[in-house]
Amino acid sequence: MKPTLSIIVPCYNVQHYVQAALQSIVDNMQPENHARAEIIIVNDGATDQTAEKITQFVSGCPIAYQVITQKNAGLSAARNTGMAAAQGDYWLFLDSDDMYHHHALDKILAVIDAHAPDIIEFDATIFYGEHDWQPRTLYHAYFADVAQMQAESAKIYRAFEENRWYVWSRCYHKKLFTNQQFEIGKLYEDFMTIPYLYPQAQFIFRLPESLLAYRQNHSSITANVSHRHIADIFYGLQKAIRAETELPTYRTMWAMLQLKTWRLIVAYCVKKFLQTREWTYLQHIPHFRAQTRAEFGRDYGWQLGYFARVIIKRLREKIIK
Repeated sequence: MKPTLSIIVPCYNVQHYVQAALQSIVDNMQPENHARAEIIIVNDGATDQTAEKITQFVSGCPIAYQVITQKNAGLSAARNTGMAAAQGDYWLFLDSDDMYHHHALDKILAVIDAHAPDIIEFDATIFYGEHDWQPRTLYHAYFADVAQMQAESAKIYRAFEENRWYVWSRCYHKKLFTNQQFEIGKLYEDFMTIPYLYPQAQFIFRLPESLLAYRQNHSSITANVSHRHIADIFYGLQKAIRAETELPTYRTMWAMLQLKTWRLIVAYCVKKFLQTREWTYLQHIPHFRAQTRAEFGRDYGWQLGYFARVIIKRLREKIIK
């Protein structure tokens, strides 16, 4: 029987986490739904014990599966490989150090059966370890806001305003990826891909429940930001600017995506300069400004007013506490 749901799991050097991630798929699906799903496991050239852990799991897996092994090509390439092999009409993407919870897959299948949406948005909870979980879910404010909105355009704008484009916090009908793949060789590939699925979606179902546990380290990603990270974010900004011409109906959404992306670039450049005292980080800003002026006639500035408001807001919050 053709599966309804394909769960794509790219894996690279996750020997300590991959079995828990894969087992969470089984644990969050009733046995009667097992035949409706398939697991696409892509071993992206792991060099630790990841392959052995995958083999141990699939030996007793009650859900249909494919294990694909390829030379290391990066997360985007591994996801693209999984999509090429997927047979289900709906796709989920599970990072191999995260886990489903709260009967996630049963609930997603129930939404598909009842509504057949193009995108299902759902919430997630950040955790740092077994006994260290964030008290609030990742999208709690977003779902609270859209619940009060009537117009679909307002809800979509709110998604762009939220600017959290994690691929794993949504379920997608495969048709949305007909002309879309993840950008190979780029970091922050999610925000270069997921916003561009929204113009194709006729119906978005919003499920305000935490269905995924998102593993994160206490050391923020900003501690590991490099010149490559910043350059890739700028590449994403260029893509968002071009989208105005290619998909003009979403012009206000693309403008929001551009603004959010530029502010991230400035924030990272300034933060890395303060950490390292390397002027080259600050030099990215005038260089990118000159490039966007020359290429698109745009100049987003240093966003000093915006960052000043953010700092004042945080200071007020500390005083209130």
